[in-house]
Amino acid sequence: MAVTSARSIVNMKEKGHFEHEETRMDKYTLADELPAQLSELNLRPRKMAIPYTLRRLTPKDKDGVIEFMRRFFFRDEPLNFTINLLETPESRCYELEDYTASSLADGASVAAVDENGEFVGMVINGVVRREEVDYTDKSEDCPHPKFKRILKLLGHLDREARIWDKLPLSCHTAVEIRIASTHTDWRGRGLMRVLVEESERIAREIGAGAVRMDTTSAFSAAAAERLNYKNVYGLFYSDLPYAPHPDPPHLEARVYLKEL
Repeated sequence: MAVTSARSIVNMKEKGHFEHEETRMDKYTLADELPAQLSELNLRPRKMAIPYTLRRLTPKDKDGVIEFMRRFFFRDEPLNFTINLLETPESRCYELEDYTASSLADGASVAAVDENGEFVGMVINGVVRREEVDYTDKSEDCPHPKFKRILKLLGHLDREARIWDKLPLSCHTAVEIRIASTHTDWRGRGLMRVLVEESERIAREIGAGAVRMDTTSAFSAAAAERLNYKNVYGLFYSDLPYAPHPDPPHLEARVYLKEL
C-alpha cells in the first residue's frame, strides 16, 4: 500500500493524543469461520489455526509501529525503494517515521496481533475534514531531500484528485488509509482485507462518509479494486520529472474512494 496524504507532515507534533474509553478487541483465527462481515475472504487452506486479534492503535504504540514499518514497509515500498530512501539496513528517515506516527493521534488506525502479542499487520489511518482542506505544497517544509520528492508527489495527487468535489456535500469527514503493511509470513492470507474492512467499520463509527486510499504500486491498486474502491484520479510517474520512477509494473499512482 501507499504512503498517502502529505498533509499530516505539517503540525504533527502539535496534535494531542486520542484516547478511547474502550479498545475493540476482536479475536479471529485463519482456520475458523469468521464473522459475517469477513465471510467473503478467500483464504488459503491452512493445516493449523493461527489466531490473531484486531485492536485500535494509539500514540502509545509509536515505537512498535515504527519498528514494524521499518521491517516490512519503509525499505520495500516501491517509491522508497526506487530512490533508495534507506541506503543501509541501519538507515532511518525520521521524517517518514514522524509522518507515520502523527496519524496515530487520530485514533483510527488498526493492527492485527498474534497470540504472542506481536504485530502481524497494520493499517495507519488519518481523519480529514472538509472544512480543513489545504492544498498548499507541504513538501517545502521537509528537510529530507529524498522524502521531499515523495511528499511533493503526494501533494500533487491531493490537489488534482480534489476528493471533496467528488463526494456528496453531506460528507464532512473521511478516513484516509495512509499506510498498510503485513508481516512477510502473513501475506496472501486475506489479512489486509480484514484490516481494511475494520478501518471502514471505524470510519462509520466516527461518522465518516467515505474512505480514501492512495496507491503507489500495481499491487496496492489491484487490492483497492478487489475491495470495491472507485478510482477517481491517476497519473503516470513519467509525467512528473521530480517524482520517483519505479520499475514496471509500478508505473502510476492512483486515488481511490469508497463512500460509506
